[in-house]
Amino acid sequence: MRLAFRQVDVFARRPLAGNGLAVIRTDEPLEAALMQELTRELRQFETIFLTPSADPGCFCARVFTMDEELAFAGHPAIGAAAVLHEAFGGDHFDLRLALPSRIIPLTSKLEGENYEVAMNQGTAMFGDEIPFRDQSEWLSCFGLGHEHVGVGIPMTIASTGLPYLIVPVTAEGLERARISVPDLEQRLAAVGAKFVYLFDTKNREGRTWDNRGLTEDIATGSAAGPVAALLVRHGLARAGEDILLRQGRFTGRASEMKVRLIGSRDQDQSEVMLEGSVVMVARGEFDARVVRGLGLPS
Repeated sequence: MRLAFRQVDVFARRPLAGNGLAVIRTDEPLEAALMQELTRELRQFETIFLTPSADPGCFCARVFTMDEELAFAGHPAIGAAAVLHEAFGGDHFDLRLALPSRIIPLTSKLEGENYEVAMNQGTAMFGDEIPFRDQSEWLSCFGLGHEHVGVGIPMTIASTGLPYLIVPVTAEGLERARISVPDLEQRLAAVGAKFVYLFDTKNREGRTWDNRGLTEDIATGSAAGPVAALLVRHGLARAGEDILLRQGRFTGRASEMKVRLIGSRDQDQSEVMLEGSVVMVARGEFDARVVRGLGLPS
């Protein structure tokens, strides 16, 4: 088996910007433990693994971080669509990705040397809002106080497949924020969230990290959809308009994600469309002895 990978930058318009991603295509599915090992070797924030399905327009996809598998993720799906478009050719490519959570439709267009990809994230789901009495405790998890609370949207759980605790903050709060507790993952699980997303409502800029606070994400597509839906729900944006969200400035890789709510007069039933530009960066292949050592057919 040839074990090759494609390196791309997502939510970027030039190489070495945006959110890096490794894409691995194989004819047969790999074992989960092996996919986790390969992800750690490549050391990207996320790696996506693709295999064919019985439907030629649909590809099975699994996403891994350095720590675990995710049922849904935004920037890997966007990047994978561009890699598949490159492989199959043409100016336009429609496909579906079968992720563990659900099947995601995507459309890719070739524009110059980049790929412009749109993904239908489905309908945003909203969980509980965090009561005012509990907000100080949450803010302290990021070294912040009540003076850093942003306005316009509530501190709440929202999801288009991966539940986030959305924390509105000021520009100063966004700059100062750090994960300062060792048990953030357990705290989030207690309120029904997987990760946290801090969002400056005035400047439409966000930040998130792995739950240990070791690595900051550059651009988080799975959070962009819920944030945009919250902006529309609370009157800070309109359904049908392009909502530009920024992230990655604090990592030195500024990124832009475009989100639009479409398809329903009821804003809570509107589908969330996420769009981003993908740049091809590099390609590589694991050595034959590595493939043999992993027990794969050479």
